[in-house]
Amino acid sequence: LAQLAKDLGVAERVVFAGFVPTPELVEHYRVADAYVMPSQEGFGIVYLEAMACGKPVLSGDSDGSADPLQDGQLGWQVPYRDPDAVAAACIEILKGEDQRCDGQWLREQSLGLFSKEALTKRLQELLDFV
Repeated sequence: LAQLAKDLGVAERVVFAGFVPTPELVEHYRVADAYVMPSQEGFGIVYLEAMACGKPVLSGDSDGSADPLQDGQLGWQVPYRDPDAVAAACIEILKGEDQRCDGQWLREQSLGLFSKEALTKRLQELLDFV
């Protein structure tokens, strides 16, 4: 990928950070335009981290990693093996016209659904129901 970025003349605009220690994650999210990971993973905590930092997110659509995106309401879901779909979604994100690009809105939505308080409340509601 680094060679491809160089070949395309965008190497100075792309960061391949490698492993980032937890205390440094927020700063990495802050300098990003978006968080794009159209791969297959388990539950996507990284999407929650990015959204909590107000960054638009893109995920693949075929596994549990996309669950935090609430069926596309909070981010873009694309076929993870479709580079054209990934590219089209990235262009849409970079245009910034979609509500899912509004950092403050995205932060509020993600924290409203996935904060410790929100999850505790939902768990209590489930326990009360049983």
